[in-house]
Amino acid sequence: MENPFSLSFGKSPKESIERPVPKNEILDSFCAEAINQQIYMITGVRGAGKTVLMTEVSDRLKTDETWIVLELNPESELLSDFASKLSSVKQCEEIFRSARINLSFFGFGIEIKNEPQIHNLETAVSRMLESLDKNGKRVLVT
Repeated sequence: MENPFSLSFGKSPKESIERPVPKNEILDSFCAEAINQQIYMITGVRGAGKTVLMTEVSDRLKTDETWIVLELNPESELLSDFASKLSSVKQCEEIFRSARINLSFFGFGIEIKNEPQIHNLETAVSRMLESLDKNGKRVLVT
């Protein structure tokens, strides 16, 4: 028997029931000037549309240049996976260079001459997020 539970994200449903209220509430909250929610946990019984709702929110934010949308595997080393994926986003490269963030120690491929390497992953991620915030970028992790 095939496992009915899947960790894959973004599968297209056979039939979609539009849920504009929760989707718009999440989008309005995330896109507001003064963010009042930084995290949403979508819960519900199997088949309720959690993945579809998350996919709709994610797809909408991917079209906005101020947002960087990263999909993480919950079975991976989340902090390392997050830093790696964030450093590989094209629009982040110049921001990290200008912020003088040297991530070559972690093998992420961003090295700045004459700048010390960061030796702690938490510090690296904090500096990455601070530099993105200063440049008006927001990050959605799914």
